[in-house]
Amino acid sequence: MNEGELKNRRIIIKDIENNRVLADTRIKHYNSLSNSVMISAGSLQEIKFYNISAIIFTEKGLYESCGTVRGIVTGNEIEVFLGKSREKEDRAKTRYPISAEGKVKGIYIDNKEVSLHRGIHIETINMSANGMLIKSEAGSFDVGEIFTLLLEMGKDMLELQCEIVRIHRSDMLIEEYGCRINEIRTVRKGGGH
Repeated sequence: MNEGELKNRRIIIKDIENNRVLADTRIKHYNSLSNSVMISAGSLQEIKFYNISAIIFTEKGLYESCGTVRGIVTGNEIEVFLGKSREKEDRAKTRYPISAEGKVKGIYIDNKEVSLHRGIHIETINMSANGMLIKSEAGSFDVGEIFTLLLEMGKDMLELQCEIVRIHRSDMLIEEYGCRINEIRTVRKGGGH
């Protein structure tokens, strides 16, 4: 990771102790020596020591780590120590409540993507670095189905290749789908990378 990859990227920070989102903001700077990022001190309600988990939306994908916020403000910024990143998918992994809307633009049949004319509308419920929980019309997906999802994330769009790993029926009309994220890339709105 370097300054260019992380500067101005979205970061969501959670308090490990009570699972509460502390900040959903942008990174101002990255320090490779301490593996830390600076965020606006105003993005935290209370300035103090926290054990945190963080998810960062980078150009190459989602980066997740466990670290600390020490509660020291310097020039209206506060340092977030990222600590070690997590590699393995784990059901107990921290999930971040992210409300976003998206459209499934294609599904995979025999390892080939088939574009959908109208797309399938989805809403996200939460997300981790390797997976997410979405909701859509009942019967939209089956376990094992692989699809390409375009997700609006502020000024960027994420294009994700996802696989359905479980289905939970919410009611007769809506189902929740647990997805593993196989690939992710950021797409600028209006085309290009």
